[in-house]
Amino acid sequence: MTQPCLPPDDLPALDSSFRELSWELEEVTGEIFYNNCDPITQGLLRQCGWDVTIRSQGLTLVVICPNHCLNWQVLQSLSLLAESLQILSNTAKIRIYPPPGTGTPMEVMVEDSFW
Repeated sequence: MTQPCLPPDDLPALDSSFRELSWELEEVTGEIFYNNCDPITQGLLRQCGWDVTIRSQGLTLVVICPNHCLNWQVLQSLSLLAESLQILSNTAKIRIYPPPGTGTPMEVMVEDSFW
């Protein structure tokens, strides 16, 4: 009877390797998304907090708006954001967080785009 093949003790744990690969995938996906945006949208994103996450529910662009003016500009730019995101995934979501203490996040599916 043969022994099961076990990884050597000096290899990193699978969980940490998976987390690192997942983080790298999100980072590269975020770069692709950002580079696909026009310069005006890039400038808007630079004024907000934003990130691309990839979870079991799919790809999500998260935008955190620090003030009402930027929140309004992000909402007006939804079609541009969706267009840039749709290249990566037709089932992506955009989640927009208003300024702290002013409401709840809004979530839009890219596939439901009406733009």
